[in-house]
Amino acid sequence: MSLNVTTEPRENRQLAITVEVDQARVDQELRKAARKVAKDYRIPGFRPGKAPYNVVVQQFGLPNLYREFVDQLAEEMYKSAIEQEGIQPYAQAALEDVKLEPLTYTLLIPLEPEVKLGDYRTLRVEEDAPQVDEAAINERLEQYREQNSGWNEVTRPSAYGDTLNIDVKSVIVLEEGATDAGEETPEETVVLNETDWDVTPDQENPMEPAGFDEELLGLTPGEEKTFNLTWPADSQSVHAGKTARFQVKINSIKAFEKPELDDAFAQLVGPDFATLDDLKAKISEELLEQAKASAEETYIEKALDEVLAISQLEYAPVVVEDQIDSMVGEFDRQLRQFGIEGVENYLKQVGQTLEDYRERLRPDAQKLAERNLILSEILRTESLQATDAEVEERIIAMLGGEEAAKTESAQSVLEQLRDGSSRAMIESQVLREKALQRLLAIVRGEEVPAPGASAEVDSTPVVEAEANTGEAPQTNEPEPAEQA
Repeated sequence: MSLNVTTEPRENRQLAITVEVDQARVDQELRKAARKVAKDYRIPGFRPGKAPYNVVVQQFGLPNLYREFVDQLAEEMYKSAIEQEGIQPYAQAALEDVKLEPLTYTLLIPLEPEVKLGDYRTLRVEEDAPQVDEAAINERLEQYREQNSGWNEVTRPSAYGDTLNIDVKSVIVLEEGATDAGEETPEETVVLNETDWDVTPDQENPMEPAGFDEELLGLTPGEEKTFNLTWPADSQSVHAGKTARFQVKINSIKAFEKPELDDAFAQLVGPDFATLDDLKAKISEELLEQAKASAEETYIEKALDEVLAISQLEYAPVVVEDQIDSMVGEFDRQLRQFGIEGVENYLKQVGQTLEDYRERLRPDAQKLAERNLILSEILRTESLQATDAEVEERIIAMLGGEEAAKTESAQSVLEQLRDGSSRAMIESQVLREKALQRLLAIVRGEEVPAPGASAEVDSTPVVEAEANTGEAPQTNEPEPAEQA
């Protein structure tokens, strides 16, 4: 039986379809719902399941009977409608509206994105050569110096930031005439009496009384010094307004020192470096590899954006939403690796909402989604495919190489990667890389095969989360009558 279906194209590659359900089918579903309700709920005067249809309608109302089946029927009507009309959804449809008399569903279906590539084969994109400057090498050397720094005894005069091991005794100085002739000398008031005491003169956070830190500067190990210091009258100390005589002996001085940049330092960093020049050469090599990787990533983005600028894209909003979902999921995985219980818990701790976070991701997600659409269309246009050998090579590499893949523990993983969704994911990665390689070769001006010269392209999309699904639409309909 054919359905009464009307379609209405909407902007951004969406299609609204309206499906009117045959009244005979509606009546059938209403009576089925009435029998269920009569069985599940007690109706005065009737045994369970025996109340007539009109009584059930009178007791519960037609709208509540519709709620018993309207969502499930929507799924069935949706599948039948897209099959009848030959519609290929890109992703899950959404139920936009439901009318009861007659029963009519309006659904919004995302369609396959439409990408019209510009003349990308004539594009030439300038590439910046990766470079490593002396400043970057020196910065890495400083990092190594920091890692190999430590506290060492020194014989030079003390300075701020040094750790001094001292013996110190200080007593309050009695004012002149404090005792009369013939009287006993009162006991001295001891302020400090410490041996083997570690102190660090600090210009920003000086010790009490003021001036003590300065008096410790410029002394050498073994040197002794006597000096007087007075607490201000408004000091919070119990010795406010009094003067004390300090006797200090410097036992040792330690300074936090970085090693000198010489051959001995290079050997300290690693046994492979006999000289400082060896270390610098290795640092330069590592930095150059990092610069190449960064430059390649930047060049890829630049090339894709150049193609994007001369192309036309039309796609449903779900394309960007799927990309945001992917980014949120990746952030969630990273958080859990650090022992944080997922992205929502993290956002609560920092006073943010998931909705706000998704909106902040939207600009980058849109850029990524559009680049992926461009790449998928290049893949299709160039007729590239991933061979079984290439997929197998990638699987073996993921397991750590040929020898690792032969181990008994790797066999079950190997079989999983060779089949089903895991293989599809790996195949998609291979295809993406081949599409990127082809694009980079083109924009660099290298000689490449003509479009379509390769074998027929595999149907696996480069990036599609829920493409071409015939699953039922999401609904926002209310729950059955008891929750309505």
